[in-house]
Amino acid sequence: MLQRLIQNVSEIVVVIEPYGTIRFANPQLERVLGFRPENVVGKNIFDFVHPEDVHRARLEYTETVTKPGEGVPSTLRIRDANGEWIPFEIIANNQIDDPDIRGVIFTARDLRYRRDLAKAIVYANLDVEKRVEERTTELAKTNAALRLENQARRDTERRLEETISLLHATLDSTADGILVVDSQGKVSGCNRRFVQMWQLHCQPRNGASDTELMSLVLDQLKDPTEFSSKVRELYANPGASSFDVLSFKDGRIYERYSQPQLLDDRIVGRVWSFRDITEASRLEEELRQAQKVEALGRLAGGVAHDFNNLLMLLSGYLGELSNLELSPTQREACDHATAVTKRATALTRQLLAFSRKHRESPTVTDLNAIVSNMHPMLRSLVSDFIRLDISLGDDPVPILVDVAQLEVVLMNLAINAHDAMSNGGVLSVVTGKKQKGSRTFAELTVADSGRGMTPEVRSHIFEPFFTTKEPGKGTGLGLASVGDIVRRFDGYVEVESEPERGTKFRIFLPATSLARSTPIPEKVLPPARGVETILLAEDEAGIRAMTKAYLESLGYQVLEAGDGAAAVKVSREYNGRIDLVLADLLMPVMRGDAVVRVVRERRPDVKALYISGYSEDLSLDEDTDLLLKPFEFPELGRRVRSILDVHSTLPKAS
Repeated sequence: MLQRLIQNVSEIVVVIEPYGTIRFANPQLERVLGFRPENVVGKNIFDFVHPEDVHRARLEYTETVTKPGEGVPSTLRIRDANGEWIPFEIIANNQIDDPDIRGVIFTARDLRYRRDLAKAIVYANLDVEKRVEERTTELAKTNAALRLENQARRDTERRLEETISLLHATLDSTADGILVVDSQGKVSGCNRRFVQMWQLHCQPRNGASDTELMSLVLDQLKDPTEFSSKVRELYANPGASSFDVLSFKDGRIYERYSQPQLLDDRIVGRVWSFRDITEASRLEEELRQAQKVEALGRLAGGVAHDFNNLLMLLSGYLGELSNLELSPTQREACDHATAVTKRATALTRQLLAFSRKHRESPTVTDLNAIVSNMHPMLRSLVSDFIRLDISLGDDPVPILVDVAQLEVVLMNLAINAHDAMSNGGVLSVVTGKKQKGSRTFAELTVADSGRGMTPEVRSHIFEPFFTTKEPGKGTGLGLASVGDIVRRFDGYVEVESEPERGTKFRIFLPATSLARSTPIPEKVLPPARGVETILLAEDEAGIRAMTKAYLESLGYQVLEAGDGAAAVKVSREYNGRIDLVLADLLMPVMRGDAVVRVVRERRPDVKALYISGYSEDLSLDEDTDLLLKPFEFPELGRRVRSILDVHSTLPKAS
């Protein structure tokens, strides 16, 4: 029976000696690849592996022979008898220490799922006895011949025992659960993996009915009716093959394969094969979620980039208005509009931080100020039936952080708290100080009165993609990003939670000294004038016009271009000196950094200042001069003058 099992499983089964020599192969080898098993015995397994896969295959095999038991699944391309390369999933099981095997068992599953499975062929060597009898009669003439025949019989029996032992070990070493039933639906046999996968307390006895077996497993399935219906459908059509996916109540996912067991083209039963794909399905879902988050991040970054250009224009127009003679009412309206523009700038910083297109800029900031500024946004993030309580410490709590990143932490914690209080509750945010040993920490506490968490859930909350929400309602990245951001600023998080008793997050960040870390503010002087020539490359026409007019008002000569290619053309056609390239980092046709590289081919001493709506990773050096939009024009003037003054040989304008 076991020999029939190994001949009818859907995988190729090969036993390999420690150095890669093939010692045994089941008949599936010939059905799938066209090689007769006896023709490959003694050959090296790596002779059949695609040249591009051989190096990796040898490394994986070397690791397999050093560790007993089942190794990590791998995918390799194997050559068939016609020279075609066929993809297989390979699972190696190290049984070198087993005295009955002393080798590595390979199971290979053909990954061409849409291709019809070859009929499982089981050749019963019915004429063995006849040949033995003929040989016995022929050799019976002499005692010597009889002794040789008896010896041959003993050798055959020994090989048969070895084969049976190998079949036992092979079936119990495969990664799949295998069940064989006869044509009457009675159990013919199964391997240990089948028992483990279906959580059975003992091995099903041979002869047990399939009805008895299904009664033990149906309660585990999400849809037992569909499972039973599929079984009845296949029993009604004994020659059919089948592949489907089973979903379990506890989250397991199995692939189910089924094909008839044939003996001389006569159907004598059915072979069922089950493969656990739970982890693979989980990774696939995580990949989809990550792709969604990446797409959302790109969208957020793009929106922020365009919005920053609009804010830049609005800020410029407001600056021009502020220079006019305005009535008190008009002046007040202009000031309000300027304040709104600054609030919008803070919103874009948060979008950029979320989309990971924000260059981290740690600054010494009062934690109380960050929380206070976030109050309106936190209020908008939670429903009206949730009360928001914010309590700020009496003393300033200075910390060295990137403000936008800490705002993302607060947003994520507020969203999680909102989701945990579907029937209403209280969200509290508290700031303070905490002394731990010789260090002083700023403490930010975010607590809710929601449903809370079990210890098991609490132990996984900072793992990427872990979520207790329904599919489609959570990415599992919110708390993972919280932990990541806090760690980047040398802090840590403590969590307290019990089911139905709410959750409290305590975030500890090293406190710093405002007196030591923040220089005394100096009086901001207007930017110095200049006489140098600046090549301005900006694709937004309004910003380009404002920038040119401002720089010319400071005495600079400005050459303008609407995109990167135009900027290169201007630099080549202009015969005079160009002292500075002022370029938007992201423009159509050619980026700003690419423009600078081309210009420096003929003008190696030219300096550069980039402006951008976001600092996406463009392989810029840390010391690259970058001014983020929206900026105030006096700040631009000071940055331009500062860069030009480094090793400058030209006189400044008076």
